[in-house]
Amino acid sequence: MLHNLEIKGFRNIEEGAWLFEAGAHLVLGPNGAGKTSLLEAIYVLGTTKSFRTSRIQDCCNHEHSNFGIIGEIVTDRRVRLELDWSHRERSRTVNRKQASLRDYLGVLPVISWSAGDSAVLVGLPEARRRFLDRGVVGLHLSGLQVLSRYRQSLREKRRLLEAGGVELETWNQMLSHAASELIELRHTYVERLRTCLTTVLEISGLTFGPIDIAYRSSLQSGLAGPDAIMAELMAVSARERAQQRPLLGPHRDDLAIRWDGHELRRVASAGERKALGLALVLAHGEFLSELGRKPVYLLDDADVELDQDRLRALWKLISRASQVFLTSNRPVIWDGLDIHHRWMCAEGRLE
Repeated sequence: MLHNLEIKGFRNIEEGAWLFEAGAHLVLGPNGAGKTSLLEAIYVLGTTKSFRTSRIQDCCNHEHSNFGIIGEIVTDRRVRLELDWSHRERSRTVNRKQASLRDYLGVLPVISWSAGDSAVLVGLPEARRRFLDRGVVGLHLSGLQVLSRYRQSLREKRRLLEAGGVELETWNQMLSHAASELIELRHTYVERLRTCLTTVLEISGLTFGPIDIAYRSSLQSGLAGPDAIMAELMAVSARERAQQRPLLGPHRDDLAIRWDGHELRRVASAGERKALGLALVLAHGEFLSELGRKPVYLLDDADVELDQDRLRALWKLISRASQVFLTSNRPVIWDGLDIHHRWMCAEGRLE
């Protein structure tokens, strides 16, 4: 649980410190008030990255060239996290000591949903691969090293192909081992996520038809081990040299999401997509909780595109979270729900 938060120089949030308790925190205010920026700051604190931009420097207030976020995390112990960005460098500390990314990410698991996350359901495969890899890291923090090895091998193979593809076999060998590990982790995550999604939909009572999620590997031999993957990579090496790019591997994989046998993006309305998207996020949270890592949920504009019936169905799930932050500019739609804490945000001030 995030107990204490301090922010300085971040977006349009006025410098300050706040205490948060367990339960649901509803942050109300008009557009542009700083509600999303507050959730983003918590996400940056937990992950060292933003859910709004790939350029972390964009998070700086216009009047600053750096920002700092400090949080006190309370579980069975108290841990101080600090994330600073200054002069194109990130500094992360745990209890005031420099920490590895793996150790840092193990402190505050956060799960977010914002407007851009709709791409997981209806956008390009790249968004679903990012979703998969967040699951891989949630499954095992050692998944960070697996992802790093695969990406490094893939970069080197791309350079080699652009230079003519000489000695391709050596890099295929390295790639096949990293790919085998990553595919196994992704497959395991999707199998467990499918079970959690079924549970979430049953608890909520959301009236969807059959929902199925499946991991689609571009490698037919993805689960058969490094040797089988190596053989498949070598079989397409001539085509890869001709096109000067890698054609097979986890960087080409996808997550298939089907509703009653049809691709979700072709049959679901905006409200149905939003409800299912939040259900998927909450299923990911159930998965982390089963591993003993209770997450903090960050749900931006949580009620947008939802009618009251769907919001109340999802509330059965949201209210089970140990701590959740939600933003909205429609206070009336939340009437009748057991909101533990209500905050008002205006011009970057949170009260």
